Parts: sequence; C-alpha cells; structure tokens
Amino acid sequence: MSVTSVTAITVTYNAGEFIEPFLASIAQLDTTGLVFNLIAVDNGSSDGTPDKLRAHPFEITVIENDENNYARALNLGIAASDSEFVVIVNNDATVDAGWLQGFLPVFADNPKAGAAQSKIFFSGQDRLNSVGVEEIEHYYFRDIAFEEEDSVRYAKPARRDYVTGGSLMLRRACLEQVGPWDEEFIMFMEDVDYSARCRAAGWELWFAPDSVLHHQYHGSSSEDLCEYFCTRNRFFFVAKHFPAELVECIPSSHFYKKGEFDNLYLSLLHAVRKMCVHRDTATVQATLARLRTALPRYIGDIASYNFFSHLELLLGQRRLRVGIYDHAGHFAGGGQRYVAEMAAIMQERYDITYIFNNDVELKDYKEWFDIDITGCDMKIIRIPFFEKKQRYTPDEGMVLGELSNPFDIIARETLEYDIFVNANMLGKVNPLSLISMFVCHFPDQEKGRFFQVDKYDYLISNGDYTGGWMKKRWDLAPTHKLYPPVNMYNPDSSPEAKEHIILSVARFEISGSKKQVELVRTFGEMCRDNPELTAGWRMVCIGGSTPENTYLDEVRKAAEKFDCDIELLPNAEVSQIRDYYRRAAIFWHACGLDEERPERVEHFGMTTVESMQNACVPIVIDGGGQREIVEHGDSGFRFGDLEELKVHSIAVISDPDRRLDLARNALERSHLFSLEVFRGKLESLLDDAEAKLLGGEVLPMARSGD
Repeated sequence: MSVTSVTAITVTYNAGEFIEPFLASIAQLDTTGLVFNLIAVDNGSSDGTPDKLRAHPFEITVIENDENNYARALNLGIAASDSEFVVIVNNDATVDAGWLQGFLPVFADNPKAGAAQSKIFFSGQDRLNSVGVEEIEHYYFRDIAFEEEDSVRYAKPARRDYVTGGSLMLRRACLEQVGPWDEEFIMFMEDVDYSARCRAAGWELWFAPDSVLHHQYHGSSSEDLCEYFCTRNRFFFVAKHFPAELVECIPSSHFYKKGEFDNLYLSLLHAVRKMCVHRDTATVQATLARLRTALPRYIGDIASYNFFSHLELLLGQRRLRVGIYDHAGHFAGGGQRYVAEMAAIMQERYDITYIFNNDVELKDYKEWFDIDITGCDMKIIRIPFFEKKQRYTPDEGMVLGELSNPFDIIARETLEYDIFVNANMLGKVNPLSLISMFVCHFPDQEKGRFFQVDKYDYLISNGDYTGGWMKKRWDLAPTHKLYPPVNMYNPDSSPEAKEHIILSVARFEISGSKKQVELVRTFGEMCRDNPELTAGWRMVCIGGSTPENTYLDEVRKAAEKFDCDIELLPNAEVSQIRDYYRRAAIFWHACGLDEERPERVEHFGMTTVESMQNACVPIVIDGGGQREIVEHGDSGFRFGDLEELKVHSIAVISDPDRRLDLARNALERSHLFSLEVFRGKLESLLDDAEAKLLGGEVLPMARSGD
C-alpha cells in the first residue's frame, strides 16, 4: 500500500481561544495511508499562543515569524515542509475526520489538479461559507454559495477559477512551479492571486466536496481589516494580472466610494509599483499614460502630481529630495544654527535644497557656526508681498485681511520635494510635499488667518517649554522633541583649569531682551559690595550686534559706572568664543527676567549648554527652557531675581571645591544635549519618514484644488 505524505500549515496570531477545538479536531483525523505533520507559524502573538502550541500533546512544529504577514508565514511553513501535498488551513475552524482523505480522490483523478479546496461550512451551522471563489463585479470576489444551504449542486468535484486559502490542499509540484506566495498582499486575496498564477502555469483548481471544514467566520480577523485589505489588494491583483483594467477600477473602489482618499492613494501607488515590476515596458507605459490623464479626477491635481514623483522614489529612480525653508536664513541666529545642523546630517543621505527669501550664501554658515552645508543646493524665492513693503525678513504678523496667502509662493515650491522642512515656525506656509516637518522654537503667533501648522506630518519642538506653549496657543502637541544640537566641546576645557571669569554669551538685541544691562549692573554691585571676595574676577559679555546698536551703547554706559573689570566683545569670532568658554568659571544668562510675555523667555538656552560643555558653572534664569537644562544645586543654579543671582554667584565664588563639583556635573549633564544625541534622534525621525514614503503607511494628502 502506497503512503502519501501531507503537511498541514496553519498561521496563528493571538489564537489562544481557537487552539483547543482546532487541535482536538486534527487529533481525530483519519490518516490511514498518510504520513501527516502539522506546522504552526505564529505571527507575533502576545497571548502565549506559541507556548500553548508547544505544550499540546499533539506533535506540532512551531515556527515564529518575524512580522505579522500571513503570506510570509505561509512561505515559511511551506519551506519547512517536504511532503507530497501541503494543506493550508485556518485555525479558527474544526475539521471533519475525513477532511484530509476527502481531498485525495480529486488529485488522483485529475493529474493537472494543482490545488483543491474543501467544502466549508459556517461553524455550528448547516449553511455554507465557501465551495470556491468567483468574481462578482470588476475584480471584487466572493465565496461561491456564501450563506446558502448545502445541496446536490455542491456534492460533486468541480473545476474552479479561484479557490480560498481557508482550507486548501496543494500539490508539491504546483507549489514548486508557481513559487512563493506574494508577501506584498500580506493577507486577503493572496489566495486569489495564487489561483491566477496556478492557472497561468497550466494547473487546474478544484472543489473537493468530501473534504469538510467548519469555519468560525472572521474569528481571527475583523470585518474592517478584511474590507481594507480586500480593497487594497484588489488594486494589487489587477495591476499584476490585468493592468489594462487598472484605471477603470478606481471609481468602483470602496476607498473611492467611501471618500478614503489616503487609502486610495497609497494602495494605487504601490499597485502601480507592482505593475512596473511584473509587466513589460510597453504595458507599463500605456497604463501610466492613461493614469496621468484620469488620476486628477479622482484624487486632485496636487495629489496626482505627488503620485508620479512618489512613484519615482518607490522604483529607485532617484534620491529622496528635501527642501528646507528658512525665512530668516540670512541671519546668524540660534534657529539657523539648529536647522543647519539638521541640514548637515541630512545632506549625507538626501538631495537637499535650502530655500531663502533674501540674499545669503551657504558658505556663510561655515563662518557663522563652523557648519559645512555646501553639499546642499540653494534657491532664493522672494515674496512679492514683503518686497513691496520693503520688509527684509518676512513677518507673518503683517498678513491680516489679505484675500490670498502671500506664502502660497512657498507652498507651490514644496511640491518639488519629498520632504519639506519649515525650519523657523512660519505658520502660514501650506506644505504640499509628500512628507512635511515643522520646526518650532516657540509659537510666536496665535492661530489666525491662513494657519497651516496642523497640516504638517511632524511637529518638532526644541524642548518641553516650547511644546507646552504649542499646546496652549495652537492646541497642537509636538510629535517629536528634538533638543538643539549643541557642539561647543573644547578638548582643552577642564573643570580644574578655570580662570576667574563670569561669562555671558547672547546677542545684543535692540530690545534688550537678553538683559546684558541688568547683568552688568549686578556684577558691578557684587564687586562693589564684596571687594575682597570678587578681587581678580572679571565679566565678559559676548554677542552678535548690528551696526549702530543703541542697546550696546546702553550696556557700555552701564559698565562704565562701576570700578570693575567688564569687557564687551560684540561680534566675536567663533574661535574667540570657544576660548572664553574654556577659560570662564561661571556662566550667566538672564533672558526672560521680569518678562510676562512667554515668547521673550529663553525657549531653550543653547549658550547655557555650550558653557556646560566647557565645564562652566551655569547660573541662569529660572524660566523657559533653562529649567530643562540646569538641575538646581546639582549642575548649576537657577535664579528668580537679581538678588538670587548674586547669592548663588557669591556662593560659587567663595567655595572652590563646590565650584569644581558643579562644573563636573554640568559637563556630564551637557551630554544630554550633544550633537550625537541630536543626530541619533533626527536619524530615527528620518527613518520613520522614509518608512512612510517607501513603505505602506498612509500619508496625509490634499484633495482636488486644495
């Protein structure tokens, strides 16, 4: 008597409630004349399913998949088998004793039978779930005899165009010729695809009525999941097998009918990519030509424009393009340094274009910040609204009752990029790129006319202080917190090798917001009132300044009133700043002192971190982002008023040992805000964005005319 080998493969995912009845039915199978094995491939269950399978008395080979992908699990199970026949079976089911034996006559009588499916009943009912699969309308499929009573019509074996994978026996020779199941389908319609491939290879598909299975319908998957994947995979199936019909499938798609345009866009995009892989050049070109004409009717002009640009990316035809817009990029500020560090990292992996509104050269960033971004391209786009008003730097607060948004000229430019980065919290720029990032150092403006920030995919704050105010002013929570990348480490700096210098590094703002006048007066008063303690100590104020800066004159006058050593160094070179960080023992910062407006408080405090990276002891204002940087009493001190500033400073000056401990702690804490940490978090964010662009995630998109 000949022996037939059969391997059953079931795919599990949190299937604990189904295992016992399923395995109990498997255990009572009639295996006369069979060598039978069972393989279970688990797709990452969290309910202990693999352990339950291994502990079961019935001998089971358990394989753990590295992703929740049903088609991939089938391939893993098939690869682990070597039997003459393989049976794919759902585990949210029970089988009759003659389930396996019922398949075999069909294969014996039909040498070209590559696969045969069972007669499937609904669990606990006499009504049928499936006796095969048929097309019902324009590549939507359904189970034959769904919810019908069994009848003589389904008593004999019959050929089918399509079969279901819920209970399906396949001949090994068919599997080897047709090849692996298409893992891009993930789940649902992977069996329809395999049916088409089997028939294309010359194999027949059959219905085997004597093989009976009872299925708990949607027991292991939801109806919503089924509808999503069936609608998505319909596009995949048509693009792969019937590409000439792809355009006609759009208006009949459930995604289109239900207004789920994000799902429509992504599914169609990946379907077209699949067509490009599987079909000949002439077919691809003809389909793309029809799609270019038809697509705007269904998803709009902007999304259609993005669609074909996006397709280039998926097909690997070009590098990813990034546009970085900084309306204040002609000015050497902290925000510019922040985004320049982003650009320096991003230029290693993308084609970057820097977008400015005014004349500037990328080499200026090397001079300003010692950051080389010359690997980027550059565009200058002038905004007519501000040109007419002779406004050198665009100010969105000036946009009040205009009928059109002056920043639409920048919005149109965003279409040229896969990722658009709005680098300096201009909230009126509408992002039309595939992915968009909004970098917020502080939400200066309230929500108002032409507010666009809620349209960005990623909202990046420079710390908790800014993030909190984004929530208060805009009712928007940051998606990412990315502390500024501070990189002022000097290998020659040491906590033990410090001079008696109190350093302040901040721009000499015309408004006086950095409070250098107050700091100079405080130092003068401290020296006057504590001459012995402060003997040999001096103060150095460094900061950028504009020509004819009246505030700088005020600071000079304040310093001249005291008989102490105070030095002002406007527009010092980077090398000089680095040297003073190395030499200074104490760092002062008072931006936000006595301020009621939150935007005038230091939003983060990059110079505070720079000082800590050089083992200065920071004594800074107790507000804004400084609270996130300096641990009071451990890595420095925070003051609420100028008297507290004096008290903490005198304590640090008078106790060299405490000063040394604080300096060491400050240096250690500064590592939390280093360029290396920034790079790691930025690259993680970029990896996520790339996964959305190149993977299967849904991307927000505009509709027609938006």
